[in-house]
Amino acid sequence: MEYIRQLGNQIVTESGKEILLRGFGLGGWLLPEGYMWKLYTKCDRPRRMEALIETLCGKVYAKEFWKRYYETYITEKDIIQIKREKFNSVRLPINARKLYHIDENGMQLNLEGVQYIDKCVGWCKKHEVYMILDMHGAPGGQTGTNIDDSEKDLPELFIEARYQEELIKLWTLLASRYEGEACIAAYDLLNEPLPKWFSQYNHFVLPLYRRITEAIRQVDQKHMIILEGVHWATDFEIFEEIIEKPFDENWMLQFHKYWSTPDKESIASYIELSKKLNVPLFMGEGGENNLEWYTAFFKMLEDQKISYSFWSYKKMEAINSPISFRQPRGWDSLIQYIDGEATLSKDEAHKIFDAFLFEIAHISTNEAVFRVLKRQVPLDIMAEYFDAYHVVASHTSPVAFRGSTGVDIQFQNGKIGEPDYKRYGGEAQPEEEKLCIQLHTGEWLRYDFYVEQLEDLVIFVQVKALKEQGRLIMTVDDVDFHPCQVEQVYSTIRVEVGNKAQGKHFIKAIAQEDVMITALSIIIK
Repeated sequence: MEYIRQLGNQIVTESGKEILLRGFGLGGWLLPEGYMWKLYTKCDRPRRMEALIETLCGKVYAKEFWKRYYETYITEKDIIQIKREKFNSVRLPINARKLYHIDENGMQLNLEGVQYIDKCVGWCKKHEVYMILDMHGAPGGQTGTNIDDSEKDLPELFIEARYQEELIKLWTLLASRYEGEACIAAYDLLNEPLPKWFSQYNHFVLPLYRRITEAIRQVDQKHMIILEGVHWATDFEIFEEIIEKPFDENWMLQFHKYWSTPDKESIASYIELSKKLNVPLFMGEGGENNLEWYTAFFKMLEDQKISYSFWSYKKMEAINSPISFRQPRGWDSLIQYIDGEATLSKDEAHKIFDAFLFEIAHISTNEAVFRVLKRQVPLDIMAEYFDAYHVVASHTSPVAFRGSTGVDIQFQNGKIGEPDYKRYGGEAQPEEEKLCIQLHTGEWLRYDFYVEQLEDLVIFVQVKALKEQGRLIMTVDDVDFHPCQVEQVYSTIRVEVGNKAQGKHFIKAIAQEDVMITALSIIIK
């Protein structure tokens, strides 16, 4: 594999080939998060999950449990699967607490913890998948919340100077260890530092980034550096000073995006700053939503040449992650115990956690998630998620979504406001929140899709006429033309597409007379 690096606002290989990182965050492995096990509040972070198992099962069992967990949760098979699905990268969250100790000789790496990073590096190298090393839980905690394994619910990294020194030294040790590994794409210095309720410490973040980078560059000049904004990596204000005082020669900016409109307008400020600084942009976490949202958002990122990492690759009983495992027998009893509503014997707890270890090794694959991230058929696309458009006259729609396009986007029932893109857990939007496109005479919309192999396809279009009758022409690749008569009630029109070869294709919906479109489905016949 070749090292990759920054070239202006692009990422390129050593030989100069532009590359877009497309992959998955391996959340829940080296830094388990309670919600991925359907545990909340009282067991929401690693140290509390560890205490739970040790209390219920004893130290000997707990030690063996975590050994089996780390060896099972993510394996080489997962990297093979990601590669087979035509993705090229993973983002590996790590927990500093597991990676070092301090003795009379100073700070040392804990080889027991680092071995799993080593294994992942080896798998990625073997299967030519890039890996981003993500400091998800820094010494002391950078967020003061569960996601960084915070001890006191405070961002102690920015409160106690010793933790900053430990972080700088830890990154130096890691960079020294992995300096020669071309499969490592970048070092992600801090995950989601400082939510807004700790914003009084924001001014410490960029200086710390500079100190960490200076230390890394003493031992590693090859790997990219990634900087995340504050407040869940959504606020880039701390980077404005880099316009006047440059940061590094090989770095990029990272933002995260959850539960908000999946359009270019919503990330315009990130795009603008990346252009000002002439650095690449990386969407390091986005997901935890439904398939409709994925269909829109990840295609938009690729169109904007923004690299991304889907969050998260694997969770318990999840329909919105590509990999899922069943809730083990007895898990409800465990939750009742955590909530103080039941008791558990040691024997019962052993059985529950043994069942858990069995389930994480016997996963199910949600092919639909892989498909929508690639826009691969069979596929449903909501009308408002068009990839290109032509309007005869620019419209000001009552919906604050994709406002810069001038396309006439409406609520299906005529209400004014914003659709709820914060739906969690893969639920579809309720009927009253669905959007439609009023496509006026002479206007068109284009929808891109991908075919994995030669397929016989059919398109279904949900449409109605705005007047007594409407006329719509559906074209495929600007070659196949299918005229459709449209009535003044919502109906589904079937369009026979025929065989399409492997590769990228597109559909255009062209209005000969005014129509209203709500969705398209592209299925394999």
